[in-house]
Amino acid sequence: MEEKERQRKIYKPRPGTLIFCGNSRLPENVTAKHVFGYFSVELEVDPVDFKIIDASCTLLPSLGEKVLLNALIGYEVEEGIESAVNEIEGRFFSTTKRAIIAAIEDAYRRYTDYLKEKGVDRE
Repeated sequence: MEEKERQRKIYKPRPGTLIFCGNSRLPENVTAKHVFGYFSVELEVDPVDFKIIDASCTLLPSLGEKVLLNALIGYEVEEGIESAVNEIEGRFFSTTKRAIIAAIEDAYRRYTDYLKEKGVDRE
């Protein structure tokens, strides 16, 4: 059984966690653009310490996904976003690189919107 399949089978929902989703348009020269149109990133965040406890994305080859998830999971959101962008910038070379980074940044905007809405000060 592949690691990804095993992880999905043992995943147990965590009541009370927060899910922040980010999307971006794929480049025109990517075949998936014509099928899906968008690249998405989801971050599952613990509302107590704001650490990313799980993440997923669409349309990323398995090695790229491993790099992204390793850069996100276990970090507080701000640190994880910075880590993920740096990892993708420095290690992932693809026509979809900008779309991946834009989706990560969009998920971060959803997170900061949530903090503002709830009046949470993370400074």
